[in-house]
Amino acid sequence: MTDAVLIFTFSPVQSFIAEARRSEDLFNGSAILSRLAQAAGEVLKSAGELIYPAGLQGNDAPNVLVARIPAEKAQEMAEKAQDALLSRWQEIAEEARQNARLDEDDLWKNIWNRQIKETPPWQIFWAYVEQTSGYKEAYRQARDLLERAKRSRLFAQSEEEGEKDSLSGSRAALRTQKDSARKYWEAMSKKSHILPSQVRPEGKELLDSIALVKRFWEGGQREFPSTSTIAAWDFYQLAKKNAPDELRKYREELDRLPLYKARRKDPDFPYDGDLFFEETLTSQRMKDSYNVELDEETLQKLRKLLEDLVHKTGKSPSPYYMLIQFDGDGVGAKIDRLLEQADAEEKHRRFSQNLARFSEQVREIVKEETGGFLIYNGGDDVLFLASREKGLELASNLATAYRLSVGESLGIPATASAGVVIAHHLTPLARALTLMREAEKSAKAGKKDDLGNKDMVCVTLARRGGEALSALSPWGGVEKYSAWLEVFQNDEVAGVFPYALAREAETLQALQPEAMVSMVGYLFNRHSGEKVSKERREMLLEGLLAWYKAIEEKTGKPALGEIARWLIITRFLASGGAE
Repeated sequence: MTDAVLIFTFSPVQSFIAEARRSEDLFNGSAILSRLAQAAGEVLKSAGELIYPAGLQGNDAPNVLVARIPAEKAQEMAEKAQDALLSRWQEIAEEARQNARLDEDDLWKNIWNRQIKETPPWQIFWAYVEQTSGYKEAYRQARDLLERAKRSRLFAQSEEEGEKDSLSGSRAALRTQKDSARKYWEAMSKKSHILPSQVRPEGKELLDSIALVKRFWEGGQREFPSTSTIAAWDFYQLAKKNAPDELRKYREELDRLPLYKARRKDPDFPYDGDLFFEETLTSQRMKDSYNVELDEETLQKLRKLLEDLVHKTGKSPSPYYMLIQFDGDGVGAKIDRLLEQADAEEKHRRFSQNLARFSEQVREIVKEETGGFLIYNGGDDVLFLASREKGLELASNLATAYRLSVGESLGIPATASAGVVIAHHLTPLARALTLMREAEKSAKAGKKDDLGNKDMVCVTLARRGGEALSALSPWGGVEKYSAWLEVFQNDEVAGVFPYALAREAETLQALQPEAMVSMVGYLFNRHSGEKVSKERREMLLEGLLAWYKAIEEKTGKPALGEIARWLIITRFLASGGAE
């Protein structure tokens, strides 16, 4: 009996996840994708052997599946996998619809059926090749066939008339015949069982069928923290330690109000983290975010209790958090290298197992206890949010774990790169996601070895109301960043130094190397404080120049501007992001 190598995939992935206005949209979008991949994967697994991924548990299933299946069953099983995926999608959608309990009529049902059943968002592709000339040739031919099928872009067109939904901006929002979409959703937001986190009050948010599924499906994690909660996370952990009584008093006063509990399972503070920010405690913001009207006396009392909490904690909550896309470098090139070896199938299987092992480490590294909040964990592809203080450290720990886990046992180097965005908690999530993808693209661009290894991180600071600022470095630069964070926090170097370096970077880079080093040293010494010893200044300057050389070697370009931007970002974060 001849086997076939079958590759099964579906899309969209990035755009489906990115259609989000809340962090919970991100998480549920990712969880839905994993459930669909699991449904298809279980079918393929039942008929043969699933080579990639090595497992289908949790929210970790990728959208590409590779299986070895008896050739005479390959077509049948691929079609059954497609049916299972679409069936699971219908089940998830129906669960969300039942949970939402919205007003429906024939027009509403027509929109729902069109978007969920008639033209669902999924494009499904598969290809298989009989393994007559060995696993290597079958896999490569199947992969080539799949790429050709994906380029055909065969999908049904549908008309989307009327006001568009708030998440995608391209699909018709759900509504009934008697109301416009805006009036319909204004009315739905007033239903007692619908939380402001599910539908913003007063018609400020319009949902289509897919957005409804993300908001009301409970198969994901209903209490995934908001960007405000993640931004305030470092402050909250310190408050529990340093100011438990003040935290309790503030919580008890909030308990008197009709506020929804965003984190019901948290015994210390079951509310959204935006209530740790004084600017939330205004009549307009409380009405917009919580659909409650509070008098000035109540607001003044809340502000005083929050002021006491901040004072006793010893620091203010940072309004910034991190959004991180982590991705293995050159995975396709590494698979090609493994396929060249005599035991190609076994090496591919071991590579999948290594990725599964890394996924287990991801869950240990990125978790609430460490200030990380995992969205998607697909082996070589990880998306997560993190607190301002912990994000880069977690990303660097992932890079180390990936390097040790994925390629080492196979005798090939394996690195990963990442795009990191530092965003204000009130910045639209769509903008933060766009900047994150651009940062990841920058990290992946430029010089790489023959296995596609880059080993880079690009950090973008998105100040609220200002232009985004990006800086690129090898992962080793994260240690330098941490050292300079302490330098600025301790006022060892003046805060204007990074800006002075940025202004002079282009001129200095035109000098001979020795002259450039001398001038950088002059600028640095000019802006370092008197309390900094000569030995300390020399050590810091030596580290800065080593960082410069490491970036230059990896990018092949003058790197003084990159260093200046890194220091500007570091200075900003050292201030708590409150500038």
